[in-house]
Amino acid sequence: MKNISKLFKDCFEHLGQQALYESKDKSYMVQVLKQEPDKLYEIGEGQFVGEMLFLEVSIFDILRPIVGDIFVIGDCKYKIHTPPLRDKSGMIWRIEASGV
Repeated sequence: MKNISKLFKDCFEHLGQQALYESKDKSYMVQVLKQEPDKLYEIGEGQFVGEMLFLEVSIFDILRPIVGDIFVIGDCKYKIHTPPLRDKSGMIWRIEASGV
């Protein structure tokens, strides 16, 4: 388990971005992995691409993220809109967010 923890730490250090995490009663800097896959939606005859944002954050950086918490990455703000889930390792929060 120690090796997995080291692997995640190295991954966030080299591939992650700094983000300001804002919760109801506190705010502080965390390392996040950011993924922005496009999702194609169809309405009748038309199609549009919806923006989704997935953030991965170590459970050691954020104890319990909740819906409504904010991440500020660069000039953009993202709000958590679904309850965060842990990944299979139990060491990473997988968070869905959208721009505000």
